[in-house]
Amino acid sequence: MRDDVEDGADVPEDVADAFASATTRETRAAIARNTDVDALRASRDAAKAALAKAELAYAAATLAREASRDDDDDVEFSCSYGYIASLRGCYIDIERHGVPRGFLQSGTENFARELREMMAYFDANTPETEKARDAMPAELRAKMDALRLDADAIWARERARPEISAPWILKVPYVALCVMLDKLFDETQPVQRFWFLETVARMPYFSYTSMLTFYEILGWWRRSSELRKVHFAEEWNEYHHLLVMESLGGDACWRDRFLGQHAAIVYYFVLVALWLISPALAYNFSELIEGHAVDTYGQFVDQNAELLKSMPAPRIAVEYYEAADLYLFDEFQTAREVRSRRPQIRSLYDVFSNIRDDEGEHVNTMNACQREDSDISSPNAVNAKTAAVAALVAAQYAFQKIAETALMADEVAIDVDAVMDEKVTVGVFDAILRLFDFL
Repeated sequence: MRDDVEDGADVPEDVADAFASATTRETRAAIARNTDVDALRASRDAAKAALAKAELAYAAATLAREASRDDDDDVEFSCSYGYIASLRGCYIDIERHGVPRGFLQSGTENFARELREMMAYFDANTPETEKARDAMPAELRAKMDALRLDADAIWARERARPEISAPWILKVPYVALCVMLDKLFDETQPVQRFWFLETVARMPYFSYTSMLTFYEILGWWRRSSELRKVHFAEEWNEYHHLLVMESLGGDACWRDRFLGQHAAIVYYFVLVALWLISPALAYNFSELIEGHAVDTYGQFVDQNAELLKSMPAPRIAVEYYEAADLYLFDEFQTAREVRSRRPQIRSLYDVFSNIRDDEGEHVNTMNACQREDSDISSPNAVNAKTAAVAALVAAQYAFQKIAETALMADEVAIDVDAVMDEKVTVGVFDAILRLFDFL
């Protein structure tokens, strides 16, 4: 086949060799006579030009939207309304990430600062809360104060849906935790409650990743290596829920920070202990908590729908849900097709609706993790394998059709798996390679 290949033809060596062994010179000549390569090339070039034009239009529209947001301070939240974000910043605003300080230095500095905040809290003078409120525009602050969450309605939702099966050893602490949340946060503190929940919600996936790694190091279990990627994506998702609540000022009060952070540490070791007893127990408890989160966010969205639709979305939510790279967003959604969910964030209503849906995806994943017959793999990895098979099937179909055309035209015998000369290769395989690039 080397004699038939024009200089400069972009044909990989291994592909060219495969074509040479699968076809005869007469077959390639017949296919070339019945294939308009120039028309295929022109069609390909036109498609590339259209794609470039669409990419340019998309970039211009995105830049215009960002510029309009910069012109209006009330259009979106920054990450600066939260207490921790005001001190440490948010990763989307930091150009140089650097290296954290040592444990003793960081811990001492944080203890001194939180001690001052604790004293102010018990003096009934909570400057950090007022500082966060004062940073918000007046209209936005009034709307935030109007948000409500009915705890009784959350319990009603839980009773109305199918019960999540769990042993009493899990149900008792689960109910106790939910009752504690109802007592700590009244209906006028939904964002503070959500911040507490999301601080704790990150820990299960951190603990599961730790234990899976531990099992792998000891050589006890290596069949769930891909599951560690899924758990990291779940933790990354919960982290962005937490950043959303911080951007709304959910961590402004010292009491909430103290309780949330210490509860998260305790929760981590509880889940590690549960895992050591039975991984299924740990996953079951997380399923209960995530189910409660679905009910909580669902009630909040329905109860405050009109108000939320009138409020701008935090920038961190837009950056997460509408990012150019949504690999990690797809990775934790093991119960649905990859790329089947692409949120559009236009208001705070969209943000909380998607957080509610995220929690539902966590419920599905935690449920699947408990079943011995479940096959949980990285959704992106599964999608890549499926795409490869689909591309090969498409190539087989294309070769077969071209071969049939050649047979009808010249009555030249050809194998169904026969392939083309370099001109046809450039046309068909370029399209297939573009398909891989898209996937």
